[in-house]
Amino acid sequence: MESSPQTEQIFRYSKRRNLVVFGIAESSACATPEALAAHLQSLLFEDAPSSAAPLVSCAYRLGKWKAAQRKPRAVLVELTTVSAKHRAFKASSRLRASRIRLDEDLTPQQMQQRKGLSTDFLGLKIRGFKPFFRGTTLKYRDGGVVRQCAKGGANKIRTPAPTVPGPRPAHRPEHTKCGNGPC
Repeated sequence: MESSPQTEQIFRYSKRRNLVVFGIAESSACATPEALAAHLQSLLFEDAPSSAAPLVSCAYRLGKWKAAQRKPRAVLVELTTVSAKHRAFKASSRLRASRIRLDEDLTPQQMQQRKGLSTDFLGLKIRGFKPFFRGTTLKYRDGGVVRQCAKGGANKIRTPAPTVPGPRPAHRPEHTKCGNGPC
């Protein structure tokens, strides 16, 4: 289903403060949306003082729970400001250690664009890179540099650059045969 550019723009604007959180365990302590929002407030913004206004306005699980389901359902989180969303993304590296992952709330058109890049994503992973998405753009880290991957471009990328620089050659190498100093 193709939407008009105006409709897509309205969709994106309405989702600008939202996050989708994966890996939050299904528990009775987080059964209500209010309890889930309070849990995510403490998880995402642990550095915020408890007297401060909450940055999570609401949170709820996506989809219906099935008895045979192994993975916990994703959680849609609506934050109060866009800057709160950026602060939450800063906590994502800390949360990844707990197998909790954050992602943007995408429109159907954005999801289709990402789906078109899935083969490139897998190709980069196979080659030893750590690919990630920023919106609908596929990016990867090459050594210390973040690069963008064009659609179908993963096949052109060969090997990642080393992440830790190796020893640098001397500016004036010693003479190897006699060892008498610079040539």
